[in-house]
Amino acid sequence: MNKLTKGEKGYFDRKKKRELIKTILLFAIPLALFVAGYVSTKTRLNVLTIVAVLGMLPASRSLVALIMYLKSSVISETDYEKIKDLVAPLTHSYDNVFTTYEKTYEIPSLVIRSGNVCGYASKKYPKIGDLEKHLETCIRKEGYSVNVKIFDSLESYTDRLQSMNKLSETDREKDMAVLQILFDISL
Repeated sequence: MNKLTKGEKGYFDRKKKRELIKTILLFAIPLALFVAGYVSTKTRLNVLTIVAVLGMLPASRSLVALIMYLKSSVISETDYEKIKDLVAPLTHSYDNVFTTYEKTYEIPSLVIRSGNVCGYASKKYPKIGDLEKHLETCIRKEGYSVNVKIFDSLESYTDRLQSMNKLSETDREKDMAVLQILFDISL
């Protein structure tokens, strides 16, 4: 099976499945320890109960991550088919979920070229400018100057992709560094 990396189409769905399995296992281990302790001592007041309770902490953390993945959606097949050829030559990422202090934003497609970061939000967000400012701030803290624009219309996004493809060649390493920063701040 191919190993998908963050930003590739299908990565988010695979991550959901792995997080589900991980969460089930992390809850099953403390439950098994509790049952083993109860069966062997005929009381819940034993050392294995304490270990089981402490084992619930990583399980609960994993459950929170699972809930975040389950709440988030991925790029639709129709949107993917419309943009895949335009996105391919650019530094790009699919299925991005960014959180600010106030809100969580799902950005199904994101591209970077020559200091321009453009994204497509399939859902309508009333204050999408807050996300743009947040992303710019995070990227500038790392020493890169960028302009961020998030489109809520697929037609506007595809128009922007066409114009970005016409831009002169860019420093691919800089674009990849900006993409890595975006990966670091996304789910």
